[in-house]
Amino acid sequence: MSENVFRWPDMIGVGLSFGIMIVIGIICARRSKSAEGYFLAGRKMPGWVVGISLMATTTSSMTFLATPGYTYEKDWSNLAVNATYPLGMMVALFLFMPFFRRIRVNSAYEYLEKRFGLWARLYAAAVFLLFQFFRMGIILYAVGLSVHTMTGFSMTAIILTLGIIIAFYTILGGLEAVLWTDAVQGIILTVAGLICLPIILMKLPGGMSQILEMGWADNKFSLGSTALSLNKETIWVMLLTSTVFYTQSMCTDQTNIQRYCAAKNDKEAQRAILIGAFTALPIWLYFIFLGTALYVFYKVFPAPELINMKSEQVLPFFILTYVPPGVAGFVIAGFFAAAMSTLDSSINASAATFTNDFYRRLLVKTRSEIHYLWIGRFLSFFFAAIMITVALIIYSFRSETLVELQLTYISLLSGGLLGLFLLGFLSKRVDNVAAIAATCGTILVICVWGFLDSSFGRRLFPNLADSLPNKFWINVLSNTILFMLGYFITTLFRRRSGKNLDNLTIWTIKKR
Repeated sequence: MSENVFRWPDMIGVGLSFGIMIVIGIICARRSKSAEGYFLAGRKMPGWVVGISLMATTTSSMTFLATPGYTYEKDWSNLAVNATYPLGMMVALFLFMPFFRRIRVNSAYEYLEKRFGLWARLYAAAVFLLFQFFRMGIILYAVGLSVHTMTGFSMTAIILTLGIIIAFYTILGGLEAVLWTDAVQGIILTVAGLICLPIILMKLPGGMSQILEMGWADNKFSLGSTALSLNKETIWVMLLTSTVFYTQSMCTDQTNIQRYCAAKNDKEAQRAILIGAFTALPIWLYFIFLGTALYVFYKVFPAPELINMKSEQVLPFFILTYVPPGVAGFVIAGFFAAAMSTLDSSINASAATFTNDFYRRLLVKTRSEIHYLWIGRFLSFFFAAIMITVALIIYSFRSETLVELQLTYISLLSGGLLGLFLLGFLSKRVDNVAAIAATCGTILVICVWGFLDSSFGRRLFPNLADSLPNKFWINVLSNTILFMLGYFITTLFRRRSGKNLDNLTIWTIKKR
């Protein structure tokens, strides 16, 4: 809305936060002397910095904007998604992290080559890159939408400007800049969010009790359907889907793995995971409640402007209209920080993956570390451009809420990656051939499922399409199918891996 323009104190606050990020990038750029320094911060980072970075990256602008927007419009059914995050972190802590640190990988997918061969490494890296391209675009779009609400500026101009700023300090400083800026951004995100609820409580006549009473009366605290149905987004679907997603994210996603590989020792890596696990959940819970508080607030104090707004625009509108100048600038910097902490991580991890798993592994194997550092910087620029392009495409065609859109693409682009890693970690018998066959079979299932769920597929096979489970199950079932199919092929044909599996499975790991 054009009347909601940044006030000068707000602009100063936002400008200062951007300036801090750029300064950190410049300082870290002077310390990046090799590809390992650029992509893994020299493996010397303290655990508390890595832990806050994990929290900031995981929460992101989807927490600051989409989460309160979802509960404002609907209910608490997305709580089930967030509640399973610590479970995935514990799997990373006790199973995946020790493996990755022991074999000193530069990329998460190096492990798969050691276990199953080059094809597994390239497949996993490609799936990761596709996933990140779409994720970065959604987050950048969400922030652009909010800034548009506050200023009335062109969405295209906002997406381009913000994307360029994020790319600048990420390209300069690499992972070390990402981790330190994420730590600062995580603190800003948390404090900024905490400012909003007290203002709502002070202005509502009944305070907290009014939020609880009106929210309960309007069923805004519902956790979702408990029906035993595969074709509805029930609480059981959300719990199982999110458990698999967070386990896959924390255990197979380069953006997270390169963090605990960047910690200076195993103890600091463990500390990082624990900090990340047990700081993100309270923040999610707070923003979920904030959405319900906004619903009650605008029911008591109706705002005609909200009629034509998307749910993600409600919190920015509240900030501009009720948070005092200057303080609002700090809050605005909070959701900028939320976006930046995720996007800078994705850009750096994508560049690291392409450099190590494709360029260095297949094309140019013996150049200097400085050469790979500059390739990483160039690729960071390239992936930032892709992020901006995807955000503009989503702006042109998007119709679903951001939470629903994110869950949909997570399901479709999962590719059974967690199942492949678990086959490697948990079995000594599954070999290269069985893993290839299981992966191809899983990809076929995902493609057929996606086709039947499309509008064209539903026209051709309406009865079959109607019998499919909810598409959110794709992530769960693809990983389950790949894991079980790999074991089935191994057992049926009595196959056995003939490779040296030292430190590659839980049965052959050597204590240090």
